[in-house]
Amino acid sequence: MNMEIKETLETRRNFYAFLYRMYSEEPPRELADDLVNERFYFPDLTSLGEEFSEGFRVLKEFMEKCKGKAVDELHEDLIDEYTRLFIGPHRLPVQPYESWWVDGKLMGESLLKVKKVYRKAGIVKSRDYPEPEDHIAFELKFMHYLCEEGLSADNEERIAECINMQKEFLAEHLLRWVPDFCDGLHECELSDFYKGIAKLTKGFLLLEDAVLGELSEFVL
Repeated sequence: MNMEIKETLETRRNFYAFLYRMYSEEPPRELADDLVNERFYFPDLTSLGEEFSEGFRVLKEFMEKCKGKAVDELHEDLIDEYTRLFIGPHRLPVQPYESWWVDGKLMGESLLKVKKVYRKAGIVKSRDYPEPEDHIAFELKFMHYLCEEGLSADNEERIAECINMQKEFLAEHLLRWVPDFCDGLHECELSDFYKGIAKLTKGFLLLEDAVLGELSEFVL
């Protein structure tokens, strides 16, 4: 495999892993520890677009506010924010489901469409996973899976297939609703840490369109 393609797939895989975990589970204590002790890395990403660099700026400001806080106290704050935004018990302030944004209701036609894509790729949701398959975490994890598949491919045809699947899923699903979801999450008054995560998510997906176009030229 071309080293440039390999490095790009690895970078994208790792960032998808970070993002889907932010939406699928409570922020871990290690993250709180990194924020309090200023170990969360903020690269200079101004060349990668306004949304992406803004996301890191917002998180850097959040980290500044965390100085002097006890790690356990911040961890509790992060868990509380995650719970308010993504668990409930009240109605979620910003719905993290494609159907809500595309169809105007939960469990809509978009859910059936993503299920069809997953089946074609051989993906079946675990019974332990409580959310429907059009949840943002599931869709981001699918892109992570496709990056993994590309990295483990033993021929260019399979790499091209994985990249094409990513391009289609990005265009037909993620970019149709996640930027609007991220705008809503960023503006939500219950959001603090997740304001930065929202900007990072939107910025990354907007970059993905160009990145996948370049990868396609390499392998096709």
